[in-house]
Amino acid sequence: MIKQNLSKVLGVILLGASLSANATQAPPKLEIYPAYEKPADMNITEESLHRKAVETAIWAQPLMNFEAMYSALNKAVGLKYNGDIAYHSTMQDWKRALPTPNDTTPYVFFFWDLTDGPVVVDIPPTADNGLALYGTLMDSWHRPIEEYGVRGVDGGRGGKYLMVPAGYTGYIPHDGYQVFYQKANKGFTLMRPLVSDLSEKSIQQATELVKEVHVYPYSQTEEPTPSRHLDVAGKDVNGIVQFDATLYKKMHAMLADEFLEDKDRAMMGMLEAMGITKGQEYKTTPRRDEILTHAAKQAHEYMVTTYHYPGMIPPFYEGKQWGSLLPPTFGSHHFDFEYASHLDYDRRGSLYYAIFSSIKHYGPGSFYLDVAQDKDGQWFDGGKTYKTTVPADVPADRFWALTAYNLKTASFIRDMPSAGVSSLEKGMKVNDDGTVDLYMGPKAPKGMESNWIPTKAGEQFYMLFRFYGAQNTVFTKEWQLNDVELVK
Repeated sequence: MIKQNLSKVLGVILLGASLSANATQAPPKLEIYPAYEKPADMNITEESLHRKAVETAIWAQPLMNFEAMYSALNKAVGLKYNGDIAYHSTMQDWKRALPTPNDTTPYVFFFWDLTDGPVVVDIPPTADNGLALYGTLMDSWHRPIEEYGVRGVDGGRGGKYLMVPAGYTGYIPHDGYQVFYQKANKGFTLMRPLVSDLSEKSIQQATELVKEVHVYPYSQTEEPTPSRHLDVAGKDVNGIVQFDATLYKKMHAMLADEFLEDKDRAMMGMLEAMGITKGQEYKTTPRRDEILTHAAKQAHEYMVTTYHYPGMIPPFYEGKQWGSLLPPTFGSHHFDFEYASHLDYDRRGSLYYAIFSSIKHYGPGSFYLDVAQDKDGQWFDGGKTYKTTVPADVPADRFWALTAYNLKTASFIRDMPSAGVSSLEKGMKVNDDGTVDLYMGPKAPKGMESNWIPTKAGEQFYMLFRFYGAQNTVFTKEWQLNDVELVK
């Protein structure tokens, strides 16, 4: 663990934080960076730099999530703003590194930049074979603007969405467009083709439908440049934020191009005091980078610990380890984390360590539960074997899935043959009473390969249970998951 008392850090009321009172209780010991020492002999100015760097890293986490994914796709396939669309012609696996992806829906990404004016997003209708698209239009801070596709405002009929920058004074057409204003200059979407199964035919049909999606500047409406559809299948795409000194250089570059809101003035003041100023050249030194690297790692460790700790995500079931994917404040403030009195950047940062993207209308369509500790409250260890029994009659209209993630990166565990199991898969063993025994560990129990989630020795992990088409008994808790137990 970073050589500073994290239990004290957890007990501090940070700027903008609104963690519940029980967050002062120390969580189980967590070692994300066990050998990384705090720089020695820091003077008072360096201590101040370190403190500010920790807080600004937490504040900027959703923005840096955006930056990491865009840069990774740009590096892998040359993706650009306002025209390029990245898709998967096969189901994504561990090579597609981003926070908590699934392995049951082929992902599609594209990004836009409104610096030079509005951008058109053109979504096709549901295909004749019933294949539908679904996704959320978001800004670079992951704030949802609206949803499109079969579960969105067009109801699967398709349509053109016009993304307009704040303060734009040019002509805005309304006939033939759904018009949305966004506060930030940049935005993106994570699109999901809703395939009926994991067959090669279904994925190919999804690819064909995705190629009917287009994005282009509104200024090209009369003759838009055709979108490039870029296949990222099989490519290494590392969209995980790197927690070192380079984080602050990337933050400086992102903020230079972004529209800044009043809610961010205090944090921009902190960055100014750190010598990171919008409109000026980024400068650093080896000593400064040493301090910033430690601060970035401490911020990361804090976000990991806080997200998986009951102070942020209370248990979903009484007396069990499972928790909701989202903090309880989501019910009133969704993904903006903005209150009349403050911006809750603390919870927001911790959440965006664990997820990528957001949802405008979260609920029965897809509902998630998170677990990072076994029945006895110990962090999952990838070198050990665990078991849970999924009760019969899972209340999910479409299907359910259980997926494992590396605790440090929140992405798929690298070099694994699979990331999880789902009810879509053929061959899963079901007990006579309808329950399903699932195992997690470095080696499958004999005869249970189809019910096994592989993990890696030397790495901690956590899991998400997904209900696709969650029924009411999920929320009334008449149906409940069992805890995950260590196999001794």
